[in-house]
Amino acid sequence: MKTLTERTELIMMKYAIHYSTRMKDVILFSLVISVILFQVATVTQYSYPVFFYMQMVVNVVVVAALAIEGYARLVKREVEIQGDSKTIMINGVEIQADQIREIKVSGCHKATFHISLKDKNLNPMYCCFKFDNKKCEGIRSLTRWAERNQVSVRKVGPQTRAGMVLSSSNS
Repeated sequence: MKTLTERTELIMMKYAIHYSTRMKDVILFSLVISVILFQVATVTQYSYPVFFYMQMVVNVVVVAALAIEGYARLVKREVEIQGDSKTIMINGVEIQADQIREIKVSGCHKATFHISLKDKNLNPMYCCFKFDNKKCEGIRSLTRWAERNQVSVRKVGPQTRAGMVLSSSNS
């Protein structure tokens, strides 16, 4: 007789995700550059046309970054994991376990998962995502699925947060 955990693994589990865009860093960097340009123009007390055009470029970068971040947040995406299957569905795209080189995990508070594919040097954007659920159920299901299908899960960066489950043996 199967335990409750084994029975729930046989059911296809869907987890909400969002893509990791790093646009907050781009926006912050652009704002710092904008402030520096403004300060240089103020200190020199002369209006150089090059500063105006540089400021316009910075403004275009900020607007583009805000548009990308807004799109990434508004569109709903999900990962479908079925415990007894050798496939995983990310936003409707099916990935076989034998196509995956490894799964890299980075970050402390909301971990980012990057699925490295064997046949691609540059992986598509849908292969890098974060789970929306704060209870780590998606993380547990993904690591159990990876263990069953002999896909390595490797931590990248500082993983110091206590209680972050990256292996099903901890649950």
